Amino acid sequence: MSLVATLLCHPANPALDSTVLDGARAILPSAGPAQWLFDEVAADIPFGDGREDISSIAKRLRVAREDLPIDIVVQPRAARRKKLFLADMDSTMIGQECIDELADFAGLKAHVSGITERAMRGEIAFEPALRERVALLKGLSVGVVDEVLAK
Repeated sequence: MSLVATLLCHPANPALDSTVLDGARAILPSAGPAQWLFDEVAADIPFGDGREDISSIAKRLRVAREDLPIDIVVQPRAARRKKLFLADMDSTMIGQECIDELADFAGLKAHVSGITERAMRGEIAFEPALRERVALLKGLSVGVVDEVLAK
């Protein structure tokens, strides 16, 4: 089995169970047993021999489960496990803009939030906006992070 289908959903709204996984396995050619990555939230299903187009397999899975709030990723199994994961955490994986929260402790929240908003509207590029915001926080004590987390 050279491919893997990963089904995942938001942890606050778990939508996966053994029935959903069995249904996905029925669509996949030569599917192996599903492996839970996080109960009811994420699972891998190894399958196939790589002869079928990955995008058409993913499309079939999405059409079959469009009734559920899940994402589906089909990829080569060899490339499944990554050595590095890079993601924008703020307001993507968590509900806050951490730099803005840290800026609040430095008395710079309005200024830093303004830069954040301009970047989100596409008025300035991400990297310069990030550099400018972080530069404003230079010298802030590491203990402030603990304070922000506590509050």
